Amino acid sequence: MAAVRLSFSKYHGLGNDFVLLDNTQGSVTLSPIQRRSMCDRRYGVGADGLIILGYSKDHAFDLHYFNSDGEVGSLCGNGSRCGLGFARRKGLIGDIRITFNAYDGVHYGQYLPVDDKYCVSMKDRRFDDIEELDRENYFLDTGSPHHVRFVDSLDKCDVMKEGRQLRYGKYGDVNGANVNFVEIKEGAVCVRTYERGVEDETEACGTGATAVALVMALRHIRSQDGCRDQHLKSSCDITMGRGILTIKYDICRDVFTNIMLIGEAVHVFDGVFYLP
Repeated sequence: MAAVRLSFSKYHGLGNDFVLLDNTQGSVTLSPIQRRSMCDRRYGVGADGLIILGYSKDHAFDLHYFNSDGEVGSLCGNGSRCGLGFARRKGLIGDIRITFNAYDGVHYGQYLPVDDKYCVSMKDRRFDDIEELDRENYFLDTGSPHHVRFVDSLDKCDVMKEGRQLRYGKYGDVNGANVNFVEIKEGAVCVRTYERGVEDETEACGTGATAVALVMALRHIRSQDGCRDQHLKSSCDITMGRGILTIKYDICRDVFTNIMLIGEAVHVFDGVFYLP
């Protein structure tokens, strides 16, 4: 029996890489084993995750994200931007703001030609959504669950060992959480992430960067008397992998709103994968 030819594209966002498929015609059906095979770095294309764009009646597309283990993943920030880049290159969207449906509902997305970057909206989060475990450890779900831990030195941090230890902490999601290690270095916010589903360190994580930015903002607000009742607007640059992700947001009372994740989405190559 002849193998099935499947056209794909490879993208990355700051080194967080993905295989992307266009299934807006509904002709592609993949098993978890086949999805895992495509992401395998020795026997497949190689990627942190697989993204399939499907047809949507009410939005530009449905974005389906799968971890490299072949199983359904939660919201992926870098993957969503790469999905926008892929859709734009395929002619599915233009440069105007569009909506797409993802794991946790509808999001806005847009190409920013001046910076050659993409922005994706994130869901509002209340201050109370951030759980302070202690002054160095926090938990927040930004579409994917994240443990945020502040450390003295990322260079001395054993991301794999500590990430595995913290991955199945006491969280609402039975699948555990991603773990983000944060160092404030000469004014820069530097982050390394252990990602569930990949079960390894990834070079960048969009929902993780968002979680870190909101945790840092809340720590600052709680240290400033009266800030809770003000209407504030801010942004935070997060250094990950080979570049910077920018998170912009408004603060209204006790809610982070109009949250936007901004960063690159780089087309690497196109190819054909032969499904076994």
